[in-house]
Amino acid sequence: MSIELFSHVDGRSVVASDSAETVGSVKGFVLDRKGRNIEAIHIDGHGKRAIVLPWSAVSSFGADAVMASSSDDLATITNDHEKSAVKGDVTLIGTRVLTTGGLDIGTVDDVEFETDSGAVIRVVTARGPLEPDRFRSLGSYALVVAPSSESETLTPRRLATEASNQRVNE
Repeated sequence: MSIELFSHVDGRSVVASDSAETVGSVKGFVLDRKGRNIEAIHIDGHGKRAIVLPWSAVSSFGADAVMASSSDDLATITNDHEKSAVKGDVTLIGTRVLTTGGLDIGTVDDVEFETDSGAVIRVVTARGPLEPDRFRSLGSYALVVAPSSESETLTPRRLATEASNQRVNE
């Protein structure tokens, strides 16, 4: 098992094992709707013409290249979720992180993933790592996560109310 960071993989060559030809380079990732698994690698193009390599067609993930089983495994995007991902609308790096209570707890700086399975191991934020068991959904606006502490369970409205009550009691 090997672990990589999205930031270290960006631009890495994608090579078809059957022809030994470079078929593109890593431009980004298509993640599932919870942000826990890589579904495909975006390797070329934009919008409806974007080319992706389904994760199931990745034969190996090396330090110098990502190996595709065959150039025949390359595909165009098939749904709106993939289209949003290749457009950069649904991505993890740079995405705001919100708790289910609506509290903003930062942005994603990088993503660690397991190269054999495509599973996200954790996201890296300025406040520390977030484990994928906390992930609830990934969309164009934010990665929504379960709160990890009592302070993260408070909604912004409850935080304001508590702060107001504290000032009154002082």
